[in-house]
Amino acid sequence: MQESNLIKEKVLLFWSGGKDSALALHYLKKDPRFEIIGLVTIFDREKNTVPFHGIPDSLIIDQAKMLKLPLQRIFLPSGCSNEDYKNQVGKILAIFSKKGIRTVAFGDIHQEEIKNFREEMMAALDMKAIFPLWGKKSIDVNREFLNTGHKALVTAIMTEKLDNTFLACEFDHAYLDRLPEDIDQDKENGEFHTFVTYGPNFKMRVAFSKAIANNEGPYLVSSIKEP
Repeated sequence: MQESNLIKEKVLLFWSGGKDSALALHYLKKDPRFEIIGLVTIFDREKNTVPFHGIPDSLIIDQAKMLKLPLQRIFLPSGCSNEDYKNQVGKILAIFSKKGIRTVAFGDIHQEEIKNFREEMMAALDMKAIFPLWGKKSIDVNREFLNTGHKALVTAIMTEKLDNTFLACEFDHAYLDRLPEDIDQDKENGEFHTFVTYGPNFKMRVAFSKAIANNEGPYLVSSIKEP
């Protein structure tokens, strides 16, 4: 055997706790070129939750434990500007860069502006950004997420697009089938967000309980908590 061929590229994955980052993880796990060495999650400092997802830091920690991956938490103020984001997140990523970890993965699918922002930010840190799901149709991503054995709860909906019957329910094929026709899944406009409770890389299901719903920007967010 040629050992040099077995050296894998070490990757940090930005982790929201939702379906797209979970499927990105699944893709990376299957790719022999990469080794995921940890997750990075951004939290709202005032709420201790993932912005617009309603997922508290305690449940992101539980997800990381079920995935057997180290978790780097970064707490930012509400309404953080892009410059403040780059400065504060960049300081943390620079530590990993100095340790020789130069690849950062994201679960973005279509939004070119966000992709460019991430690539420029990583380049300034002597790192590179990769996007395992980039260019795929969102409906295909959603179906594949479910077909690979993942489970999730819908924790946030955009109130201009979806009514309350789409909130705090299981994300499954039936959910996708009943989405309104004006929801264009191929454009991934963030009409809803999810919390992944199980998947092929989880050692067991993440336990949670539902809490009250609150408005957060354009979203109605159903907070979740540990049981």
